[in-house]
Amino acid sequence: MASILRVNTLTDASSNNSVPMATVAEGSGKVWIKKAADGASILDSFNVSSLTDTATGQFSVVINNDMGNANYACSSAIFNNNSTVIETCEIRSSSPAPATGSFGAENATVNSSSNRTDQDTISSIVVHGDLA
Repeated sequence: MASILRVNTLTDASSNNSVPMATVAEGSGKVWIKKAADGASILDSFNVSSLTDTATGQFSVVINNDMGNANYACSSAIFNNNSTVIETCEIRSSSPAPATGSFGAENATVNSSSNRTDQDTISSIVVHGDLA
């Protein structure tokens, strides 16, 4: 039989530090993924169904349990194994646009001719927002 613990606030043992449950529920990452440098492999994840390499320097992530709307936020980082450069990655606004069940992201280098090249990088993305 499953149990339910209902509380409004979490407090440490000394009662000096507390946090409302709404802050815990709404402030937690709802999706995270660590993507391998090959562009299509998931090293580890939470609430992710699949990853697809969609184009040069672009990929799509399918969320297992949908977000409440497409207006969620993400934090991400890209580490280039060939140097000490750390770059940022953002959820793309198109191709594909963010949806409740998926988003596209990008980690590419653009050369002087505006041509994209895949990065030999490991990417990490965390999504924050409300689940459906």
